[in-house]
Amino acid sequence: MEVPSSIAGVRAALEPDRAAEFDAVVARTPAKHLVYVILDWTLPRGAEKSDAVTVGRLRGGDFSGVRDGDGNPVTPTHPPLDETQEEPAPAVWSTGFPIGSKTFPATIDGIRGALDQDRRAEFEAEITRTPGHELTYAALRWGYPPEDLAEEDALVAELRAAHQGRGEGL
Repeated sequence: MEVPSSIAGVRAALEPDRAAEFDAVVARTPAKHLVYVILDWTLPRGAEKSDAVTVGRLRGGDFSGVRDGDGNPVTPTHPPLDETQEEPAPAVWSTGFPIGSKTFPATIDGIRGALDQDRRAEFEAEITRTPGHELTYAALRWGYPPEDLAEEDALVAELRAAHQGRGEGL
């Protein structure tokens, strides 16, 4: 069976009122769980009744046998939320490296709000065509401010140089 794997592909296959509902769900879903939202929206109606084992396996994070449009295996970046443990879905990423703690948006809506108009259009174009199993990486790259990354890279380089100057490894 072939199903769309990108936000744009799913949106194109839906009726307009369902597409608006899909867009709202996608916008507020943390990036690491988007593949499961896309899966739920692409499965044909009645799929769970006709093949409960396969649908359950996919919803459980086992994508063995699933291939992308190029024939490559699809592997989700994260397991699904553990609903039995009432696992929360974080709306932000957090980092504490190398010094201090920073958070940045992990949802499409959060990233939209953090970008200026020019970058937002570029983000929208990329994020809608990215396959669901790659959305975590795309959102992480867009959500993490480039100036913070540059600052951390510079600090790591400085620390590495200081340790190497003393004959230590980093």
